[in-house]
Amino acid sequence: MPFPRRFALVSSSALFAVLVVSGAVAAVGRAAPPVVEAEEEAGFLRVSRDERGRPVSLDTSVVEYVETDAEALRSGRREPVQVDLVAAVHLGGRAYYDALDRLFTEYDCVLYELVAPPNARVPKPGRKPAGMIGSAQQGLTQLLGLEYQLDRIDYTADNFVHADLSPREFDAAMAKRGESWWTMFTRLMRESVARAERGEATPGADVGFGEMLGLLFGGGPERQVRLRRIMAEQFTDMDVLTAAFGGEDGSTLITDRNTAALEVLRTRIARGDRRIAIFYGAAHMDDFDRRLRRDFGVQPRDTAWLEAWDLRDPAPPRR
Repeated sequence: MPFPRRFALVSSSALFAVLVVSGAVAAVGRAAPPVVEAEEEAGFLRVSRDERGRPVSLDTSVVEYVETDAEALRSGRREPVQVDLVAAVHLGGRAYYDALDRLFTEYDCVLYELVAPPNARVPKPGRKPAGMIGSAQQGLTQLLGLEYQLDRIDYTADNFVHADLSPREFDAAMAKRGESWWTMFTRLMRESVARAERGEATPGADVGFGEMLGLLFGGGPERQVRLRRIMAEQFTDMDVLTAAFGGEDGSTLITDRNTAALEVLRTRIARGDRRIAIFYGAAHMDDFDRRLRRDFGVQPRDTAWLEAWDLRDPAPPRR
């Protein structure tokens, strides 16, 4: 069976989405990015556009979930629990990370993702990343003109709490499911092929192979902005990732790691924390949303947005 014409590009973009939106380490601006109110039906990632429909920025959301009065009363709490889902893509600009660092000071605790042993500290900025995902993400920072999250977020803050699997637990979960990095990639490829065969449009996939090669091996800020725009369009179309790694069967990459995070959430609530952030990749958020509503008696209340990637045309050089 011949592959669809755009298969290579779609599959490669989907793999980048795993690295940037749901990678094993967790985040992404322009100077002083604003927090703005968002429409109720919005999700966890969006591309903002100007009046002519041109992309302006890739934005990530902060969605506030609040415990119902009935659930708080049933649990014997005078003050309802608030859990904020802080969606992240894992590469970005310093201004975005500064905004997140300021936001995180407002929480009793921030549950963060990192496949690492218990009590492990995040590597110091500037050190060479370990592992396939870390190395790939680090390489993408140069390709896209962005920065790496672990170099900018202050994981040493007193309220930061590790809420993820250890490497041994991650490997055991993959073995139990019969998964590997190769099988995860093939799941992405199968879903990309299935979508193409169904004639479903893939945002950002209208770029020829030759043009993509030129962008990958070219130079200058124009190339970086063009690549960011292509990838931003792909990221906001989460159907491929959801179909490949979500659903009833789930996956280690999303389902099992989310389970670990929610176990830590229960522990922190039992300890008395009342305002909690879950700082995870955006691909995890649909599953978190469903399980928070079902298992924790919280409902979404407000949504705010942070500018993540600047997708504007670069300013012309001064003469």
